[in-house]
Amino acid sequence: MSEKQEIRYLKAEIAGIYPVKVAETGGEQTVFLLLLETPKWKDKALPIVIGESEGFSIQSALSGLKYERPLTHDLIVSILDALGVEVEKVSIDALLDNSVYTATLVLKREINGKTEEINIDTRPSDGIAIAVRTGAPIFVAEHLEKYARSMEEIGI
Repeated sequence: MSEKQEIRYLKAEIAGIYPVKVAETGGEQTVFLLLLETPKWKDKALPIVIGESEGFSIQSALSGLKYERPLTHDLIVSILDALGVEVEKVSIDALLDNSVYTATLVLKREINGKTEEINIDTRPSDGIAIAVRTGAPIFVAEHLEKYARSMEEIGI
């Protein structure tokens, strides 16, 4: 994408999050497959592979599970709240080298009567874990549609 070309975004929803065992040297590892869908993509979803702890965090928040002590993403949300910073949205922006998605956590705060927007580079998993906890919307760059797959293609 050209730096001068503006990226267009689509509002997305979590279509599902699934634990998956993958073979690696020395045994198996559990990762999660996070699926994002938009109305424009109809029966397709964008699959994003995320780590086990981030997947667990998102799954817990979606299920409404509360723990005696805060998880990492709960702590981040508490810090933002204490500082008067609001989570406006998270956007999934690009796919680098056909393997790593980039994302932006968009925050806002009021300072001296003026609204300031703060863009934080984040992994999609962390941005989504925070968005789920705060009710912030998730957006996906429209050009990522070429990586969206049907549930059948994904194996779900």
